[in-house]
Amino acid sequence: MTNTSRLFILLITLATPCVSSFTVNTRQTSPLSSCSSLKPPSLLQLDAKKQKSKKKNKGSTSGFGGAAVVPCPCGSGSGYMKCCGRLHNDPAVFAAATAEEVVRARYSAYSEREVDFIVGSTHPLNKNFISDIEHWKETIRMNCYDNFELTSCEILDETYEGEGDKQIAKVKFVAKMTQVDSREKTAFQETSTFERAGKNIMGGAWLYKEGVIETAPGMPEPETAPKNLDEELKAQEEGQVDESKEEDGDESMAE
Repeated sequence: MTNTSRLFILLITLATPCVSSFTVNTRQTSPLSSCSSLKPPSLLQLDAKKQKSKKKNKGSTSGFGGAAVVPCPCGSGSGYMKCCGRLHNDPAVFAAATAEEVVRARYSAYSEREVDFIVGSTHPLNKNFISDIEHWKETIRMNCYDNFELTSCEILDETYEGEGDKQIAKVKFVAKMTQVDSREKTAFQETSTFERAGKNIMGGAWLYKEGVIETAPGMPEPETAPKNLDEELKAQEEGQVDESKEEDGDESMAE
């Protein structure tokens, strides 16, 4: 698929109705929200077989009072609806946000199961972009990180290069989380690159183009190459497809 085709698909699918209403999900999952079971001490080794985990309903964060009390998963110290919730709910706020704010909002989106925002804040030229938007959303819902609590998104650096439509933003951060059952703390470090895809796509907001993953300070070196959240989801889905093909092959041989 050509880059032009990707841009066209995202424009048609996301630029109008989907963008106008990022839905607030009031269910709290263990931050990094995915229904998959991750093995501590890091996000880098996903169990190929998902384990269902019970999710607690934290009640609405969009009503009066509750919004101010529920802390934002990004660790800013502000209430969710005064911080990342604003970007999740208001496309205009998202369009005007800095790259750092989008990083925080994407981090919180995994906690709050804001699937529309995760997809909508991804650049169409990101290598993990999937043209079948609905399938992509379902993949995220099915492969969330429910066995982890997101505890903080620590921003280390934010830089901007170039001007106008050619401007590029880079944000280095450490994503921290805690395993629900063992309470073991883990983290990964990433330098994310953001670019705009034009005023007609998400109002010219900063969109996640790519990321370079490193071991977070104080964390043990992983046995395999680090992956970011999008890459883990894609790898897991591909693993599930391979398993399905193997099962079909075994059934054919049995017949």
